[in-house]
Amino acid sequence: MAAALAFAPFSAAITAPDAVQAAPCAGAGSTPGACQSCLYMVAQYHIHTQNMCYEAPAPRPVQAPPSTVQVPELPPLPPVPVEHTPLVVPPGPPSPPPTPTINPQAPGSPSVTPLVAPPKGMDAPSQAVAAAKSAPAKRINPANPPQPPMQVDDFNHQVQNVVNNHGANVDMVKVGNQDLVRPRHWDYVDYDDFHRPALYNPLTQAMTFRYSYGGGYHEAFVPAGGRIVLDVASVGPFPFTAVGDSYLASGSFYGATPPPGGWDNPPPPDYSPPARPQIYEDVSVYIPAANDTVEVGQVQVINHDAGQPAGNQDTFLLDDSTLAWGQINDSSSNAQIKVTKTQPMPGFGPTDNGSFLVALAGHQDSGPAAQPWWPMLLRFGIFAAAVGLIFWTMNRRKRSTEPTETP
Repeated sequence: MAAALAFAPFSAAITAPDAVQAAPCAGAGSTPGACQSCLYMVAQYHIHTQNMCYEAPAPRPVQAPPSTVQVPELPPLPPVPVEHTPLVVPPGPPSPPPTPTINPQAPGSPSVTPLVAPPKGMDAPSQAVAAAKSAPAKRINPANPPQPPMQVDDFNHQVQNVVNNHGANVDMVKVGNQDLVRPRHWDYVDYDDFHRPALYNPLTQAMTFRYSYGGGYHEAFVPAGGRIVLDVASVGPFPFTAVGDSYLASGSFYGATPPPGGWDNPPPPDYSPPARPQIYEDVSVYIPAANDTVEVGQVQVINHDAGQPAGNQDTFLLDDSTLAWGQINDSSSNAQIKVTKTQPMPGFGPTDNGSFLVALAGHQDSGPAAQPWWPMLLRFGIFAAAVGLIFWTMNRRKRSTEPTETP
C-alpha cells in the first residue's frame, strides 16, 4: 500500500483522467528514472515481487460526460424563527387581604373619655441623629438577618437586664398588683427611594430589633451610629421591640412590593410606592375586663384573622407602641374598637387583658415604693433633740460668762 501511494505522483503526472496509466519500467511513458525509483521502493519495503514496476495498473473508470438535463433548484427553505425566551419576572409576595376599616365615632358615645398617655421618645443629640441617618447603609434580608459582629446576650437576657437595672430609660406602669414595662418609642425609622425601611441608631449603644416577618420572628442588629436597610417585600406595618444595654423601645416599619426591575436598578420614573397603612386618630377603645372606655391617639390595623374566636379577630398597633387584639366596630359597646388583650412589647413579653390601657389612661406610673412613716419621724426627733442640745449648751455657756452681782 505504501508503494502504491508512493507511485501515485508518477502515474498522475503522465496520464490523463481518461487514459490508461503506463508502468514505470515497461510500456509507453516509462522512464529510467521512474523505473529505478520503483525498483528501489520494492527493495526498500521488502515487497516479494517486482511485477508492479512492469505491469500497468488497472484502467480507471471512464468519467461520464456531464449531463445536459436541467435539475430544478429547490426553493429556499423559509427562515426558522428564532425563539426568544420571555423574561420571567418572579412574582412578588401575595398581597395581604384587605384590613377592615374603623368606623367613625358612633352617635351617643361619651364625649369625654380618659386619654391613654403616649409613650415617651428616645433622647439623642440632634447631631448624632443626623449622622446616623446619613450613615452608609447595610442591606439586610429581613427573613435572614446576619449575626451581630460581636458577642451579645440573647434577646430575652438583654430585656431582663434592662428591666432589672431600673435605669432612667425604662418606664414602669402599675397594673393591679404588678408592674409592667412600657418601652420608649423608637423614632429613628426612614425610607429610601424603593420605600424600603431603614433603621438607624443615633445612640451610643448597639440595639437589637425583634420583629415578625415571613411567618417567624427575626432579630436585626444595628451598631451604635449605624444604619441598616431591610428588603421588606410585603405591604403592611411590622411592629418591633428594640433593646440595648440600657434602652428598651418599640415601634414599627412598613414595607412595599419591589418596583419593576427589582431593587438593583433605580426605580422607573412612574414608580409610586404603596400608600402608608392608614392611621386612625383619637379612637375610642372599650376594655371589657375593666368595663371602661379609653381613647387612644393613634391606631393602626395590623391584620384580620377570621380563624380566631369572634371578638378577637383583629390585631392593632396602638400609639405605634402597644400590640393589641380585639374587634373592630364591636356591637357590644359604642366604642370604635374593643380590646381584649395587650402586649406592651410587641412580639415579646407578657400580655394582659387590656387593663394596661386603663392604667396608662389614669397616668398610674409606678414610683418608688412607699416608705414607712416611723423612720422619718425618728430622724426628725433626733434632729430636733440635737438642735435643742446645741441651744441649751450655748445658753449655759452664756450664763457662765456673765458676772455675778455682789450685795
